Amino acid sequence: MLKRMLWVSIFSVIVTAQASAGLIGSWEVDQGPSWQPSPTAYTGQEAAALLFGGNPSDYWISTDPNTITHTAWYSIIYVGLGEFAENYTQNTSGLYQTSGDASAYVNDNAIGPTYTNYAFSATPGVPEPGTTALVLSGLAASVAVIRRRKLQR
Repeated sequence: MLKRMLWVSIFSVIVTAQASAGLIGSWEVDQGPSWQPSPTAYTGQEAAALLFGGNPSDYWISTDPNTITHTAWYSIIYVGLGEFAENYTQNTSGLYQTSGDASAYVNDNAIGPTYTNYAFSATPGVPEPGTTALVLSGLAASVAVIRRRKLQR
């Protein structure tokens, strides 16, 4: 029983250290620059880094504000729109200019709030000090009880 308490305490420390990803912000695909004259084509992660700072790898992208889907809405020049992987890239020159080029941040085919991408932090957060102190004090108490029981035997 006490060993189980110790393992639960250790597990709690690990889970607390891996804070869940938080929603950083969102954008509608059509809030990007006009498709003329040939703006840069962005992946979902690149668009998030452009809008919120940092590196593309700092973000997980989703088309749903409640679940991380690792997908983003893209406008595809001369084709339409689609939902692809957050790091999807389809362009010939880095610019949004040739048929089939896709961008998660350009004012072209994906118009309106239906085509909103959500950026979540992909880097683990640091738990607040109060939570960490509470978990560590529980762990210390568990260790103390186990030691005391072993000494009584």
